[in-house]
Amino acid sequence: MDSEFVISSKRKDANKNAVKILEAAKKIFSQKGLETTIEEIALEANVGVGTIYRRFNNKDQLANAVANEVISEIYQEQVDILKSNQPAIDKVYKIFACYGKITQKYGEIHPMIVELLVTDKGDTDFKQTFLSNLKQLYSEAIEHGQKEGVFREGDPRIYEIFLLNMINPQMVNQMAEIIPLENTPYFLADLALNGILKK
Repeated sequence: MDSEFVISSKRKDANKNAVKILEAAKKIFSQKGLETTIEEIALEANVGVGTIYRRFNNKDQLANAVANEVISEIYQEQVDILKSNQPAIDKVYKIFACYGKITQKYGEIHPMIVELLVTDKGDTDFKQTFLSNLKQLYSEAIEHGQKEGVFREGDPRIYEIFLLNMINPQMVNQMAEIIPLENTPYFLADLALNGILKK
């Protein structure tokens, strides 16, 4: 009975540390992106560097955990938009616009997410989850638009592929060299809607 309590207590401390580390990492990554060091995160979390390395193998693994949290939050917002009674055109525009909010709320985490998605620093699970969630969102949005009669008719999978490529991280990364990253989702939403709207 006593040993179970001790294990449980250790787990509570470990979980508390994990939350502290993630919150600190989110704050520092927001300011410095992937230039952030583990030492800066440890200082912000008020834990030792070793405590971070017990939870995360390296900075990239921690960056992926933070990116996953941020994208999960955005995805939930997108799901809520999809479930709302808004017209399909507004849904697509707002789903894209959610990515612009990452910059407003999380600063340098937005370019960090794009970098994780386009380089080998990004965790495979993170990349796959990101793409499968997008696919699901766009599939439903297109279905809504076709039912409303505002999107082109035909196999919705074609338009799903089109929309997925409109938010392709490689393309977003290239466009961010020309226009500010926080503006790219709005620009891409306009292009995407022009491609799927019924003429």
